[in-house]
Amino acid sequence: MIKIKSLTFQYPGSTKPILRDLNLEINPGTLTLVTGASGSGKSTLLRCLNGLVPHFSGGIITGNIGVFGLDPINQGPEVMAADVGFVFQEPEAQFVYNNIEDEIAFALENAGIPYEEMHEKVSKIIEKLSLKDICDKNIQQISGGEKQLVAIASALVGGKKLLILDEPTSQLDPQTADNLLSVITKMKEGLGLTIIIAEHRLERLLPYTDNLLHLQSNSSLIFGRPREVFSQIDQVPPLIEIARKLQISPLPIKIEEFPQIQIEHQDSQNLHLSAEAGKSILSLSRVSAMIDQNVILKSVDFELRNGEILNILGHNGAGKTTLLRSILGLIPSSGQILLNGINIKMIDFHNIIEQVAYLPQNPNDLLFADTVMDELRITLKNHQMKMDRFDMEIFLEHFGLREKQDDYPRDLSIGERQRVALAAIMIVKPNLVLLDEPTRGLDYNAKLALSNLIKDWAHQGVAIILVTHDVEFAATLADRVIILENGQVIFNGHPISAFSKFQAYQTQTARLFPDRGWITPEDIRRK
Repeated sequence: MIKIKSLTFQYPGSTKPILRDLNLEINPGTLTLVTGASGSGKSTLLRCLNGLVPHFSGGIITGNIGVFGLDPINQGPEVMAADVGFVFQEPEAQFVYNNIEDEIAFALENAGIPYEEMHEKVSKIIEKLSLKDICDKNIQQISGGEKQLVAIASALVGGKKLLILDEPTSQLDPQTADNLLSVITKMKEGLGLTIIIAEHRLERLLPYTDNLLHLQSNSSLIFGRPREVFSQIDQVPPLIEIARKLQISPLPIKIEEFPQIQIEHQDSQNLHLSAEAGKSILSLSRVSAMIDQNVILKSVDFELRNGEILNILGHNGAGKTTLLRSILGLIPSSGQILLNGINIKMIDFHNIIEQVAYLPQNPNDLLFADTVMDELRITLKNHQMKMDRFDMEIFLEHFGLREKQDDYPRDLSIGERQRVALAAIMIVKPNLVLLDEPTRGLDYNAKLALSNLIKDWAHQGVAIILVTHDVEFAATLADRVIILENGQVIFNGHPISAFSKFQAYQTQTARLFPDRGWITPEDIRRK
């Protein structure tokens, strides 16, 4: 059993605790889903369970923690690692090897497992997580989602008692996420594995969840069965939102629990209309790209107009990030890419980034300064632009960062870092914005705020390409959807078709009300 008693923790230099007087008991063999706003202390709580907090972080900690008879506060991560597997929000931070099989085997090697037994364990986990096709690649060559899977395989292979996952599905396509959660659940049931997962996309995890732990803004918690906790919190997945809207009781936790309800058919023709055709800002014609002799993109064609929001979907490794980087000219490509009618091969890179803003999957790639405010100053200086501090503070307010303006960016939560990076690229007012998994680490309220920002940018004529596996988020925004499969465009059309007809990308609303043309809770208007 995991027991937490009167746990309080405060980071060095902080003026108040991030965790305050927490009391909790988690039974073995269960899956606990940890939720809460970005920066509420979810990652901190997880790191307390394996001793990284306070041994690595420093800070002031009081109270008691027991994890299957071990004391992480006193014994530290070296001892806890034997029984606790941990996967960080940023899997890149925990890799030791470039070879995928070597990385997965690393923990077994440290434990002195004989080679034949080690080889068998590694082979089994590779098969279970469908990693065989990427095993011959360098870890640096694979997609962000594939890196998550490798990190999870490394944690699962050692036969731990407790598996802790921090946002494990944030970069996984829906089908891969479902497969992963199915594997984890089977291991939980077959081996008695205890699992604790921090995640913002609750719709993915609920079917597998035994307990829900919600961290509140006042540093306290609500803990219990999912249905009990959802009756007390505001941030809920679409399924619960729809059930509340239709006054369904008890609240359904799974799609299968949703009752058959007759709702008068509503014409969806006025919903999710594509943006009015503006001037073409980007045009791709027969664009192909290779990386290390591997074909990643195959003859991609599409056009993007001012004020249009284009969502690009596809399985992990389908070529989405490569496509964005090709548009920037960061990856050599064949075919033709026109930016405002000019071939990008004829444009100096400095001139490209004056027109195009790019948010990569890992926000750390853009964060270099000592404070959040300095990140904005550096960007403005690089673009030879000026803005007074008051206007910069107002700008940060739009991203929920005004109170963080003097904080060191890399000390923030990943959701907050994502917003800092987004503010840094948007302060120069680009004409085209490329967003690669922008909802990573964002709670429902933060995603709503981001959605409103993106809509506002589009209304101002900014063209936006949104790459995301968060179909619920994308469905609220997209004017048009492109689906990539093995580097090729297999669909280019209306969001209603994409989010209702393609099973891998169906939203919860579309699954609840098939053939209605409804893809978000806002589409349902009970009369």
